[in-house]
Amino acid sequence: MGHQISRRTLFRTASGLAVAGTLGGALSACSGGTGAGSTSSDLTMTWWGSDDRHNAYKKALKYFQEKNPKIKIRETYSGYEGFFDKFNTNIAGGSAPDLLQMDTALVAQYARKGVLAPIDEYVGESLDLTGFSKTLLAAGTVDGKLYGVPSGIGVNQLTVNRSGLEELGLEFPDPEWTWTDLRKISQDVHKKSGGKVHGVDDVGGGALQAFEVFAREHGQTFFSDDGKKIGFTADTLQQWWEYWAEMRKLNACPPPAITSAAHNDLTKNAVVIGKALFTFDIGVYGAGGSITDAQLDFLPTPQGDGSGAREGNFVNGGVLLSATKASKRVADSVKIMSFFAQDTTAIKDMQLYRGIPPTEKARNLIASGLNETDKRNMAMADYISKRVSKAADVLPAPAPPPQGADQIWDLLFQSNLAVAFGKKSIKAQLGEFFDQAAGVLGG
Repeated sequence: MGHQISRRTLFRTASGLAVAGTLGGALSACSGGTGAGSTSSDLTMTWWGSDDRHNAYKKALKYFQEKNPKIKIRETYSGYEGFFDKFNTNIAGGSAPDLLQMDTALVAQYARKGVLAPIDEYVGESLDLTGFSKTLLAAGTVDGKLYGVPSGIGVNQLTVNRSGLEELGLEFPDPEWTWTDLRKISQDVHKKSGGKVHGVDDVGGGALQAFEVFAREHGQTFFSDDGKKIGFTADTLQQWWEYWAEMRKLNACPPPAITSAAHNDLTKNAVVIGKALFTFDIGVYGAGGSITDAQLDFLPTPQGDGSGAREGNFVNGGVLLSATKASKRVADSVKIMSFFAQDTTAIKDMQLYRGIPPTEKARNLIASGLNETDKRNMAMADYISKRVSKAADVLPAPAPPPQGADQIWDLLFQSNLAVAFGKKSIKAQLGEFFDQAAGVLGG
């Protein structure tokens, strides 16, 4: 029951932004917030997730309605696949839900199309966001307005086969580790295992979450503020690819065939199949639980080398709760958002089913009921959150990604594979990456 959520995971497991590519056509008739909203007298709420998440929501909402008998809630829920296709259809037909669970990867596009209601006017009144950091709230903020309340902390971290390290007689790394430390321990893993196991999966060479941290350590963002351009330089990407080329040369990470096979298939992840002990793919311990029997632990994405290394890690908002602009029940929807954010019963009911809880109060409330791996997972998320909040030179949290981001993320992964398989030199692939990215973003 790990429940970490990231934009990388959303894209890899469900192609979250793929549905967003059709937003322009599907929503052209309702841009600006037109449409009837729900025709029922009940407040309609919809979300996606696992059966455990469904049951937790239903239990919490039953309690909410007992305390607020004038607000009747009609619930609909499903898995992620097809969720936003149905949402788009409902919007176009004037039957959008009043309240929905929103993907952080899509919030900017729906907000700018006039589908979502800004909720700033309720903050401090019926919407209690005590304990939410500004960094965390940025996940639901678009063009300076708040369109969604984060459900939890999404952090950039590695999942580690801790029992595998112990069997090789290797110490678990300090969380203040660096990219050099990752290279060193990955070499040690390969040597100690007699060449049978590598240190870290090469998913890092193309993973959004890992490279985004690396770019931020150089004072650069993944996308420009307006979302029309790539925000990092060719020099930064070159350094990144050179790092992973060296990792492959040193056998610190598996050969590219393993990397390629694991793309979009967690069952073939290098840690899951026993070919590596570290992975950047947090889905190995995600909303559906662990897909490996190994004892797992967690570490922040490494920092740059040296005592003056800039903080590159950041905190995002898991999933959001958002109200639709066409709804006549925005005020009631906001009450529900505040309920999930602050009510003790709701927090205990939801546990980790919407991510690591967003406030220290909430994390403390559920800590005693967690298993040991969940406790380690939440403790690391808390550690990263506090470290980021104390950093003096950290960049603001990334803005919600622009349309076309899914294509850029996949282009990064495929570019890394082209270099890894020797099909392209780093220099040649750099030029191709930036040319194609400019075409996608229109910059």
